[in-house]
Amino acid sequence: MKPAANIIAYPTESFFALGVKATDAVAIRQLFRVKHREPGKPIALVAGDLKQVKKFFVLSKVEERLARRYWPGSLTMLLKPKAAIAARALGARKIGVRVPAHAGARRVASTLGVPITATSANISGQPPTKSAMKVKHDFPGILMVSGRCGRQSKPSTLIDVRGTSIHIIRPGAVHV
Repeated sequence: MKPAANIIAYPTESFFALGVKATDAVAIRQLFRVKHREPGKPIALVAGDLKQVKKFFVLSKVEERLARRYWPGSLTMLLKPKAAIAARALGARKIGVRVPAHAGARRVASTLGVPITATSANISGQPPTKSAMKVKHDFPGILMVSGRCGRQSKPSTLIDVRGTSIHIIRPGAVHV
């Protein structure tokens, strides 16, 4: 299956990811089809910086303090989107967002001006990959952002802040 022209593959700290603008519901649905991903299964986002996150998400004081401490880095927070984010297409009322340590991934989101999806560049159910050749094989014709993946093997730590309590949803590379 040939991917839509607006889906890109880009390197992150751990593996290649597939990205589309988080404000484009049509592109997000195309991404689900290309990956053979179950509809409604949430997809996380990466942003260029905290300023971009604040433009598209509501952050509590606790969340902003955590962001300033751990970003850029491997902390993903479940955040409430503002209207511009295609939350329904992304499969959640709160969306996992992070500002990655990988400068290239941040640059992609900054250049596009909006957070982008950060789902692994693989067919759903297959292992993630650091191989650009594998991505090109699985998604022929996809636009590849040049660069290498980092050496990190653990996923980001996923948290949900409720009031002043931090709930760890998925332990990972960061200890909060």
